[in-house]
Amino acid sequence: MDHLPLLLDLSGRKVVIFGGGIVGERKARLFSQYAEVTVASLAFSPGLQEMAEEGAVDLVEADLSRGADDLLRDAFIAIPATSDRDLNLELEEKAEKMGVLVNRVDGVGEVVVPSVIRRNPIVVAISTLGESPALSKRLRMRIEEVLEGGYVEMALLLGEMRGVLKGRVSDQAERKRILWEIISDEEVWRLLGDSYEKAYKRAGEHLPPDERDSLDAGDPQEGQH
Repeated sequence: MDHLPLLLDLSGRKVVIFGGGIVGERKARLFSQYAEVTVASLAFSPGLQEMAEEGAVDLVEADLSRGADDLLRDAFIAIPATSDRDLNLELEEKAEKMGVLVNRVDGVGEVVVPSVIRRNPIVVAISTLGESPALSKRLRMRIEEVLEGGYVEMALLLGEMRGVLKGRVSDQAERKRILWEIISDEEVWRLLGDSYEKAYKRAGEHLPPDERDSLDAGDPQEGQH
């Protein structure tokens, strides 16, 4: 497998989409949530025109058969999404020569967009690299079921306790041991289904004895929950 799974911050990055049809619109709706998106084409779907009016994307009228060097300059990801397969391949080759990553719409390119589950602060990405979309859907459904079992609340609790431990326990190995004790404590999991504050208090019992009294276990950080 050549692909390395990553989570990327695309803030301020340029994504250029070639093609103003339905496929280009679908890609624009996704990437415009994370990056600065430019869509180049001779014509644009009503949806793309609406997105441009809202400031979500920039539209550039261009005859892509005459070249796209200016559009690719400073781009981070290129998405050839025209209705012309040969033109898409030409644009892909040009992007690769210019060091721009490519997300293909008809196969597996350098950039693969996975199915994403977001349950802040948990992010799960699923992909079968185009081999079985049905299996990806099945995996997504199963993982969503698992996350309903208190994992989001546990992630928040561990994040909060990690902050507490950083200020109270200097030894990193000891901090890791305590956090593992908390995540392994079935009573903490049970209490998370009842009250975050009760679970927080129970988690605080795993701190060293001389630190427990100073921890206001009944007052989790304000604004977290």
